[in-house]
Amino acid sequence: MRHARNVLALGPAALLAATTYSLGLPQLGVSRPAAPPDSGTELDRAPAADDAPWMMVDLGAREAFHPALGGFVMPAHEIWKPVCSGDARTLTQQQFATYVQRHKAFAAGLAPAVVVNSGPTQGGTDALDLVFVVSGSIPSGALSAIAAAEAYLENYFSGDALTVTIPLSFQVMASNVLGGTSSSYGYLSYTNMRSLLVGGMDGNDTIQSWLPSGSTCPVRYGSSSKVTNEDRVFTTFAAYKANGGSVAGNDASMTFNSVFTWDFDPSNGVSGGTYSFQDVLIHETGHALGFTSGGDFRSRDSEVLDLFRFRRTDGNGDYNPDTLAEFQVRPRLVAYNLPNDDHNSDVVSAEFRMADGSPYQMSHFREQSPNIGLMDPAFAAGETYYPNFFSTADQTMFDAIGYDR
Repeated sequence: MRHARNVLALGPAALLAATTYSLGLPQLGVSRPAAPPDSGTELDRAPAADDAPWMMVDLGAREAFHPALGGFVMPAHEIWKPVCSGDARTLTQQQFATYVQRHKAFAAGLAPAVVVNSGPTQGGTDALDLVFVVSGSIPSGALSAIAAAEAYLENYFSGDALTVTIPLSFQVMASNVLGGTSSSYGYLSYTNMRSLLVGGMDGNDTIQSWLPSGSTCPVRYGSSSKVTNEDRVFTTFAAYKANGGSVAGNDASMTFNSVFTWDFDPSNGVSGGTYSFQDVLIHETGHALGFTSGGDFRSRDSEVLDLFRFRRTDGNGDYNPDTLAEFQVRPRLVAYNLPNDDHNSDVVSAEFRMADGSPYQMSHFREQSPNIGLMDPAFAAGETYYPNFFSTADQTMFDAIGYDR
């Protein structure tokens, strides 16, 4: 169902005054309010000259609830980054900030909005319900493409009862930029995150019960043998909801270039020189659902997917887990480009190579041919994975962080 939304206009000055922005480059992210990493942990990597800009927006304290945890306040923020495909490295921070601020003005009601929401396609409440609130200069064919992506994702993730709300806008951007997206984040103690993952297991799950026991998880934030006993885990709002929680606010935001040459219907192929909008939208929604790594935008912090991230080779510390017992005790690896091209997502029964931050963000599979999954980093013009967008690898890792089919 699609219907117009009546909204109260909010002036840009009031909107920006109520929002705290922090511009930065990867690895300059959130400082730890407590429990700093063990002394001796490797220093953050220096920003590279060709890093694309990113932005962190403080969302303040959000009311959250989980049946196993009760009610609590979750400090929250969102992280904005350019859409993974395309070339955003020429963007300045101020240009990117302008796109984000313009999107927020649209989402606050300065432009009419259309809600794309068919409801859970499986019927009943035990299914993903995606709600896209679309505004700005909406191109012809975009709403149908968004509805098709919504239907695919809701059919794919049909075993979890959660609603994911995403304001989505279109605006004029630089010709080489596809858009920008954000995910909303909070964090839990490692103990609580582990208990939610274990408590959310379905009949096909086993790996979650083999996450490290105790109050911390061993993580290497560099290439040396130094281990940090990590006591907290960042999670997207959507991943927290997939594990039975609730939290106030939008789960993500997206803004796309309205003058970019999109192909909105991949069912008949994708024209050369154009990008499949459905593929890009599903990929970016995958990040919102939790396919993310703390190695991209944080300073020695981990996210839920990182609980399954290890060194691909054993090295001199037998770092790659070959058994469930090893999975439980081997340190995770959340280190930018260290060791180079040697990162895996691993559930023991299967493992998949991961990007290491250079040249592609760690929140992806490794770019290679044949591709590993839709959550690869470099989507090409003329390319589509329609009609089966997600691969077995995509499914395996979404299942590990709490999503059921």
